[in-house]
Amino acid sequence: MELGLEHLNLLPKMFQLVETMYEELKTVQAKRWLNVKELAEYLGYSKDRIYKIKDEHLLEGIHFHNKTGKILFDRFAIDDWVKGNDTHEPRESKRDIVDRLLSSI
Repeated sequence: MELGLEHLNLLPKMFQLVETMYEELKTVQAKRWLNVKELAEYLGYSKDRIYKIKDEHLLEGIHFHNKTGKILFDRFAIDDWVKGNDTHEPRESKRDIVDRLLSSI
């Protein structure tokens, strides 16, 4: 491929396109594992709301993992949950568990 000097004016535009593609690739390759603060920023919620959602709706081992006291959320599982593609039922509350156990006695 031969490029003449008349095409030198296209170099800045080509450079800008390469930079744009690079920035888009960086966002596509975002982290998979998010801590509470990162997930709050990702979803636009407060950290307190993330903890409440975790306790009421998310399943350990599916949506998040608790390693040595640090909670890490799986961004892919959270995306499925947000989109409604999550096939897992919400976690039964502690009160519901106790009520169910007491009624079975």
